[in-house]
Amino acid sequence: MNMRKTIFLAGALVAVFASCTKTVVEEPQKEILFQVANHSVATKADPADYKDNYKDVPFGTFAWYKGSNPADNKLMIENQSVSYDEPKNRWAPTGTTYYWPKGGTLDFISYSPYTVDGLDAPAPVITEEGISYPSWNVAIHQNVDVMYSDKVTGLTGNVNTYNHGYEGVPTLFRHALAKIAFRIKAVYLNRTAEAGDITRWEVDVNSITLNNILSTGKLTLTLGEDGKWVKPENNVWDPEEEKVSIPQSLDEMLPLTEELHLLGNPILVLPQELVDQTVTINVTIRTYRDLGDGNGEKLVLRESGVDVTASLYSKEIESWGINQFIIYEIGFNPAAVGHHGGGDPTDEPSVIDFDPAVEDWDYIDGDLAIPV
Repeated sequence: MNMRKTIFLAGALVAVFASCTKTVVEEPQKEILFQVANHSVATKADPADYKDNYKDVPFGTFAWYKGSNPADNKLMIENQSVSYDEPKNRWAPTGTTYYWPKGGTLDFISYSPYTVDGLDAPAPVITEEGISYPSWNVAIHQNVDVMYSDKVTGLTGNVNTYNHGYEGVPTLFRHALAKIAFRIKAVYLNRTAEAGDITRWEVDVNSITLNNILSTGKLTLTLGEDGKWVKPENNVWDPEEEKVSIPQSLDEMLPLTEELHLLGNPILVLPQELVDQTVTINVTIRTYRDLGDGNGEKLVLRESGVDVTASLYSKEIESWGINQFIIYEIGFNPAAVGHHGGGDPTDEPSVIDFDPAVEDWDYIDGDLAIPV
């Protein structure tokens, strides 16, 4: 590097002596831009473009300058909002401009969505070595997808990392919360008895409620020796408050079929260990009977507002972990199954049988006088 500088300066001196003029060509200052991606398990090899789902969601960023002289090191950008400039197809600091320094490098940590204390939700505390989320309440901020970026170090300019059509600071976001969804179907909707009579059910799902859910907690991430964030050992947040119920209303009643389909929208939840968390599905069940006598089927029973509750814990799903998307598949039985209504979800419905018995007569002795 020193040799190149010496040659350049010597050439410049020759030009001065020859023409008595000095021309200095400076490269234009380059703005600090961002190239943003969103990590998920399904797209790990090819992260999605952040703007695909978060075009209108600014994120916050911090940048630290690292010079050749450690005394020059400093926090250069502090909690700066970064937003999408659609006409120019770029992510840039909101309402201001930062330029790449001539010497030294920059390290970046970003988070989404951008906030400051007192604005909608508490802002995370970010240092060069850690990220802390204080008292985040998922029940209040149900639609807020909390994310943090990988730390990127040693940058001297904008780069093209994810092939999204623009350059910038490579900013790969990871989800700090968990997300769950429910897919549901009816295990059966009609049965034909040996005698030929047919029973048919119609089932509408009215609502879904999560019960005993931890909604508020704290999360602290520390930077490991490999430069990656070290999550809590159990991959869940540190809970703060008592458990609550989180109702999820549906836009309309959902009639069940024997094919799986999504029940409502996916739900963001606080990562937590599962113990007594349950889901309650409220349904309306209509039962029709066709006796095979030529009169067709008739509505014989309507059950409105029936609550069916199931545990969210299983051997396969012992917790909701950070950056996990858990999908529950529910097989709904419109009639009782197994013995006393229990049994496996795939069991056949229990037919109504009878256990007849006769209470013996109460024998009472008495004297009766018949006059002669």
